[in-house]
Amino acid sequence: MKDSITIVLSGEAGQGLQTVEEFLVESLTQECHVFSSKEVMSRVRGGNNTATIRISNEPIQALRYTADLVFLFNDHAIERLIPRLTPKSQIIGEEGFLSDDLKAKYAFTSINFMSIAKEAGNRLYFNTAMFGYILGLLNGSVKFAHNAITKRFEKRGEAVVIGNIAAFDRGYQLGQDSVIKFDFKPNPDFKPMKTTTGNDVLSIGALAGGANYLAAYPMSPGTSLMQLLEAKTNDFGILVEQAEDEIAALNMVLGAWYAGARALTTTSGGGFALMSEAVSLSGMTETPAVIHVAQRPGPATGLPTRTEQADLNLVLYAGHGEFPRMIYAPGRLSSGLELMARAFHMADKYQIPVFMLSDQYWLESIAQTEALKIPRTYGENLITESDRDYKRYRFDESGLSPRSVPGFGKGFVKVDSDEHDEEGLITESFDMRVQMHEKRLNKAKLMEEDIVQPQVVGNKDEKNLIIAWGSTYGVLNELIADKPEWTLMHFEQVYPLPLGLEERLAKAEKIVVIENNATGQFANLLQMTYGIKLPKRILKYNGEPFFIDELEVKFTEVSNG
Repeated sequence: MKDSITIVLSGEAGQGLQTVEEFLVESLTQECHVFSSKEVMSRVRGGNNTATIRISNEPIQALRYTADLVFLFNDHAIERLIPRLTPKSQIIGEEGFLSDDLKAKYAFTSINFMSIAKEAGNRLYFNTAMFGYILGLLNGSVKFAHNAITKRFEKRGEAVVIGNIAAFDRGYQLGQDSVIKFDFKPNPDFKPMKTTTGNDVLSIGALAGGANYLAAYPMSPGTSLMQLLEAKTNDFGILVEQAEDEIAALNMVLGAWYAGARALTTTSGGGFALMSEAVSLSGMTETPAVIHVAQRPGPATGLPTRTEQADLNLVLYAGHGEFPRMIYAPGRLSSGLELMARAFHMADKYQIPVFMLSDQYWLESIAQTEALKIPRTYGENLITESDRDYKRYRFDESGLSPRSVPGFGKGFVKVDSDEHDEEGLITESFDMRVQMHEKRLNKAKLMEEDIVQPQVVGNKDEKNLIIAWGSTYGVLNELIADKPEWTLMHFEQVYPLPLGLEERLAKAEKIVVIENNATGQFANLLQMTYGIKLPKRILKYNGEPFFIDELEVKFTEVSNG
């Protein structure tokens, strides 16, 4: 586990956690490595949310469970954080925010940030005063902080900027003078990197894939993608429509592809459950679709603001009948952009539904990344101009029926949800049924050339394998760093599985599968596909992501067991 400092902010919605978090990330990311994630309760007011910010002079893309610095925004902000405290934890808040019992166990520093704000001219400067104090403790750059404050408040006028900077400066000096000391010093030679989120890269990826239509019904955590693309309507010509429900949303997406658009929908597990029939319609009519499913814990409403990897089975088996599909599950920010763009190309090329499977943690965490490359090869439209004898479901030697759209050529584009012949006319012929069904299923064979291979990190001999997928990449990349005998095999395409995987698994002496769900859904898929046993599993399903210090302990137990 890399040397780092973990800062936890805790308070109710509306008290300014997000402001302090954003200021810290924007400033510190100029001089050290930063990773930040939120934990939000599913209520408007009354429950405490937290923001966890981890900083290091080494690259990090994971959280640590134990907290070094805890900042309390109210007198009940500590309640849910007690398990994260250690004897070295430092708690900071107003007098009265911590009980006498806890003061006897943990180091507590009483600071009235509201008073500092008032001294600077306005009680609303509370957040910038706290920001200043934290940065002062960490010896962070005043220059970067002043720039961040000016950028945030310049539209409100010079007086507001000056007042906030004054509050920051008071807090910063207090932090510098504090008895709380850390060995950490930001690296003066650090090369600043861009901070972004999974939501950001998916929105860019969709535009790179040529998306020009989105239909969705709001459901967290999938809604942010809808909002981000809606903000790009005028710049990129993408039409975003809020459907009356999820059933309508995916059917509208299919109608858009039929008409020649490149369309997607975004939802979460509960919303996608309503789309199942339309997924099957995509399979039968061979109409492309791109479907983003942002996972959260179920069943039913579950924990609507937390994270989990429990919808793989839902996406894998959704829709009645048999038909091919692709499922991507990015773990790196760069691959989130690449795979989202690729999803549109694969949907268009093979005329299938393609799924982008993410989760709340990956979508909403703030991480650093090198400059992202925009893929330029996935926006090509594969629509065929029709002739007078056009047959939508023609048995072509390529194995794929040429897809045209109404108005592009002289042909009539007929599609049907019933079994059909080459022209798209309903048929009751058993022979035609078999031919059509086999043509659709044979796409799985054709797709083999386009399967994304898993990322391999660590020991190249693959004798001791850690297998995982999706959002666990960051924490596992850190875990594997000090385990030279182990190999991380991380999947960003979870279906179809790549050729040659069975042989690689068979050669391994030890395999540990790590997933954010209760049953090991990906491990079960591998067992069912290859007939192997994968009993060693680390599974987490309480609504939280894996923390690096927690995972270190569990991995030692399971791998040695």
